[in-house]
Amino acid sequence: MQTTFGARTIAPSKLEVIYEPAGRAREYAARAANLFSGCEHGCIYCYAPSATRKTRESFSRATPRANIFGKLESDLKKLSGMFIEPVLMSFTCDPYQPCESATETTRKAIKLFRKYGVPFQVLTKGGMRAARDFELYGPNDVFASTLTFIDAADSLKWEPIAAKPEDRFKAIKLAHSKGIKTWVSLEPVIDPSQTLQIIKDMHEHVDLFKVGKLNHNTLGKSIDWADFGHKAIDRLKHYGKEFYIKNDLRVYL
Repeated sequence: MQTTFGARTIAPSKLEVIYEPAGRAREYAARAANLFSGCEHGCIYCYAPSATRKTRESFSRATPRANIFGKLESDLKKLSGMFIEPVLMSFTCDPYQPCESATETTRKAIKLFRKYGVPFQVLTKGGMRAARDFELYGPNDVFASTLTFIDAADSLKWEPIAAKPEDRFKAIKLAHSKGIKTWVSLEPVIDPSQTLQIIKDMHEHVDLFKVGKLNHNTLGKSIDWADFGHKAIDRLKHYGKEFYIKNDLRVYL
């Protein structure tokens, strides 16, 4: 089965920081907001530096976007009262990268979402850094995490500053235990065997799985995506989980 949370409706087009993603990003959310310029996590597979026309070094020097709260509040006033899919934070940055602990940018943004009754969803590799804000979630808000590895050494190699796998697992489990809707992004898939193990280990704590592949890296050419895709679907069906197979992977099935 394939599904997603929430529903879409027509929303004001003249927004300042909330926007409609295009291309691959559209498969994750109908609307999104990037709170930071840049990201400190240093993931070597990240597409965002090239997408934002920055070097990896300059992209890693992350800061909150200029006047982010004024612009976000203006957008949320326009969206208030509309029935929309939760707005996703974030695509070209991480809402819980290390600098957020000092700025509390995401916490302040969440409070604005709640003030205007606009649902949000967080997608992060920040692990338990995000748990501080679980108290602010409402019934239509969603917590999500990108899960790539079980092995901490592999994670350190590919995503050196992001929270380690166990920390991310802990955050998902905690959110789910508090009744917060959860989903995970199984993308990029770098080691298919670890991704399949993540499904097995985490299925009781995840409401929805979104499964993709590895792009923009030569390693992806050595992976049998048809084999992985069918195994992932079989495992998800076995556990009775809701899932979405991204278009890049679906073409192999």
